[in-house]
Parts: sequence; C-alpha cells; structure tokens
Amino acid sequence: MATLLGGSLAGQLITLAAAFALTRLYTPEAFAHLEMFALVTGLAAVLGTGKYEQALMLPKVDSEARVLFAAGQRAVGVLVLVVFGLTLATASWVSDQYELEHWWAIAWGLPVFCALAAHARLLEYWHHRATSAGRVATAQAAGPLASEGVKLALAGPLSTTGLVWGTATGIAVRWGVMRRGLKGLVRETWAWHQVKDDDVLAAHRDYPTWVLAGSAMNRLAQWLHVLLVGATLGPVLLGMMGLARRMVMQPLSLLATSAAPVLFQGSTEVEDGAPLRRLFLQALAAFGTASLLVGTAVFWAPDNTTAWLFGEAWRGAMDVVRILTPWFVLNFMTAGLGALFHRVRKPRWITWLDGLHLLAVAVGWYLGTVRPEWFGGGEWGALIGIVWAKCGYYLLNLAVLFTAVMRHGK
Repeated sequence: MATLLGGSLAGQLITLAAAFALTRLYTPEAFAHLEMFALVTGLAAVLGTGKYEQALMLPKVDSEARVLFAAGQRAVGVLVLVVFGLTLATASWVSDQYELEHWWAIAWGLPVFCALAAHARLLEYWHHRATSAGRVATAQAAGPLASEGVKLALAGPLSTTGLVWGTATGIAVRWGVMRRGLKGLVRETWAWHQVKDDDVLAAHRDYPTWVLAGSAMNRLAQWLHVLLVGATLGPVLLGMMGLARRMVMQPLSLLATSAAPVLFQGSTEVEDGAPLRRLFLQALAAFGTASLLVGTAVFWAPDNTTAWLFGEAWRGAMDVVRILTPWFVLNFMTAGLGALFHRVRKPRWITWLDGLHLLAVAVGWYLGTVRPEWFGGGEWGALIGIVWAKCGYYLLNLAVLFTAVMRHGK
C-alpha cells in the first residue's frame, strides 16, 4: 500500500504543480478537448479488457490466470476495431455539436491510445497478482511526468490540442513501464490456441458478461456529464469541470485505484465473518475520514481560490468545484471499497447498481434541465441535478455494500 500510494502521490504532485502553469497557457476550450479525449480513453481502459483484469486476482495457479490474461488481450484487439469504426462515424458530429474544432486531428489517434490504456490496465493487475507494487508505482509516477512535460512543451505550437497529446504521451509511457518484465507473457498469450482453457473461461464467465455490462453502465454514468453538459452548457463550463476533476477528483481517483487492489487482495487473505467485517469497517472509516477532510477544505476555500491559483480566466471555476465535490468524495469511497463486492461474490449486484447509476444521471440531468427551480434555479440547473442524482446513487451503493459484507458468512 505504501509503495503504491508513493507512486500515486508523486504523480499527483507533478500534475498539481503543472496545473498552475497549464491553466495560464491553455484556455477552457483546450480543457474541453481534453475532457472529451479523457472520456473516450477512460471508457476504453475499463471496458477494453472484457473485465478479465479483475478476474486475474482470483485463480490460485498462474496457468489459469494466463488463460484470463490471454482472453483480456483478445478483448483489447476487438476494442481497436470498435473504436476505429465509431471514430469514423462520429468525428464530424462531435466536432460540430461540442464546438471542438480540432477534434478530427485527435480522433485519428484514438484507436491506438485506447488500446494502450486498456492493455496497461491488464498489465497492472498482473503486477498486482505478482505483488510487484514497485512496477505499478513507477508507472503511476512516470506517466504524469511525461504527460505534463509534453503539455508544457506544446503550449505554444499546439495551444488547443497540446493538453490532449500530453495526456496521450502519458498513457503510452505508463503502458511501456507496465510492460517491462512481462514481454514474454504478452507474446506467449497472444497465441490463443496455446493457452485457451474453456473450463477456466466458463468459471469466470460473469466477468465478460455481467461485470462488463455493469462496468459499461457505470463508466458511462461517470462520464455522461461530459456529453450532456458539454452539449447544453458549452465548452467553457466543460473546461471548468475539467479543472475541477483535475484538482479534486483525479487525485482521489488515483488514491482509490491504488488502494482498491490492495484492499481486495487483503480481503481474500482473511476469513469470512468477523475478520472480513472488521477489515471492511476499518477501510470504510479511512475512506470516510479522507472524504470529510477534502470536502471541508473545498467548502471553506475562498471564492477567488481558482483565480489566484490558475489565473483570472478561471475565477468562476471555484463555484463549479464546490458543486462537484460531494459527488467526487462519494465516488472516491465507492471506488475504493467497491472491490469487496467481488470478495463477497456479488458481481451481479454491481451490474444492477451500475444500471441504476446510469439511469440516475440521465434523470438528474433531465430534471435539472426542465425543472431548474428544483435545484436552486439558474443556468446550472442541469449540472446540479446530475450532482444530486450521483450523490443519491453513491450513498445507496455504500448502503448495499455494507449490507452485503455484514451478511456474508452468516
């Protein structure tokens, strides 16, 4: 845990330090391009593996885990074809609808960077299986270092798309670090006929079906605000939401993704009943304390905080940060603790909850659009409606997880 958090902390310090310069070199419209790119690659990273990366932790012997790794690589190959087809079909529409004039130049690189993001996630979980925390921590630090360096270098010649190409460089570097030491595994498992085992795949069939479907709905719900808010409220507000994500959500998300595999692995090493419940309650208290501290800091921050930190163009972003922070901290808690659903063997519960998440976001946006007075009125009613819906969903998610863990083993 300490090693992984060290890598995450190093990466976040680099990201936060660079933000003070980047927000003065790039406009909110540039951050809007970045949000759309992050949406696509974020979806691909989670879904492009067929969710086999989470199943990698379960087999007791490596030969069975290699079968799942090979299946995950085949899913990444399918991902490239799907992203390429969708890119050709939608690039013009996205550019026009969201006022992203340089989207076409970005779209051509999407299949490659989506594949690298997904494959890096598969490699990361194999390192977790081998308890190779040092490799993962190095990738978590090296990726942001490369990403922010390229963003700073491209601020002059590519003032609108430089943020995107910097993020893409970070994805590639992270993948390269993750792949070191696993080249033999990657080559051998591409030969599907040599590692295929129908019995192993059948034993974990919930992952490319139920878990994948749930993750698709969950990840789309997490990023649906980019599509909905970007289309209705414009690229400037979308860019401010990107800054809020960078300031608050991204550090919390990396902390959660570092802690979740360790918590999951630790939960598999304790017995059902009281030991598992005790571990869960300790983790819940830790995540809750961190969330409370972050929420309090944002609430009491002065109104001119974003203008002072990032430049006058971002003065109004502090209001957006305050609106979004309850969503961000609750998302942090569910992301960090959610792996325990797999420990108590409730993957289908995740699917139903993720479906509810997607529905909640759509309903919150709709009500905020047609009934903004329900959410305080004003032009940001749609955004506030989404935040209310997300907070309600995350609280329900935590309640269901609490119930599942408390009852498991009884």
